[in-house]
Amino acid sequence: MTRRCFFVQEVASDTRIFDLPPRLSRQLEDVLRAKVGESIELIDGQGSAWACVITGMRRGSVSVSLIGKLERPACESPLAIVLGIGIVRSDTMDLVVRQATEMGVLRLAFFRALRSQYGLRGRPAEKKMERWSKIANEAICQCGRTKRLEIEIFEDLGHFLTSLEADEGAPEHTLKIFALEREPGEGLKNLRSETGPDIHRVLAVLGPEGGWDKVESSALVGAGFKPVSLGPRTLRLETAAVALISSIQLLWGDMEDALFYGSREDVHRS
Repeated sequence: MTRRCFFVQEVASDTRIFDLPPRLSRQLEDVLRAKVGESIELIDGQGSAWACVITGMRRGSVSVSLIGKLERPACESPLAIVLGIGIVRSDTMDLVVRQATEMGVLRLAFFRALRSQYGLRGRPAEKKMERWSKIANEAICQCGRTKRLEIEIFEDLGHFLTSLEADEGAPEHTLKIFALEREPGEGLKNLRSETGPDIHRVLAVLGPEGGWDKVESSALVGAGFKPVSLGPRTLRLETAAVALISSIQLLWGDMEDALFYGSREDVHRS
């Protein structure tokens, strides 16, 4: 039987029996109708998964017994992908958070682009962060990852680019790209021919649904980003995000092996 999986901020690995956070306790007790003796998995967001058994249930409090650390298949991408996105409608951003988590993105940053209809500050930004963290944590458990998705909100594109300057790492192994609609841009396949496979980090940026203002595209080029095309069709933002991340993972990340594995299996079956 497959264990139910849940995200927690920290697992008390030095204590055999401990209480779960109140929100998770209420979910197990009131929503999922969990029972004493039921097995669950806990993901700590730091790279570890833990097997536990529910040992006690009191009103609003669930305690578990820690069985041990689980050996999980490697699901984290070897490629550090940072995805920046101009703020759009709330339901679209919710979907992008889930999809980016499932696709192996390490860090997701939202910023107000010049053509974004609104920005996020103060309490509204805090509420969005809470919601997106919940969506990302659920997606982590669903897709098999064990590390949390980092999510940030920036005032504008300039603040986002400044944050990247402080965390450049090894520039010779970093690829910077931004998607450009209805204007000439290099194909990602051609870019792979130029860079080769030895890319450790990709900084990728998508504009809002209204597209980039020329001031922003100039700023991106000035910061070392290369414009790339996602094909001849106009894509919705959530579609463009999946297309871009999939292409990156295929050309430099962990989807290349999956593609070749599938091809070999097809050949073997035929």
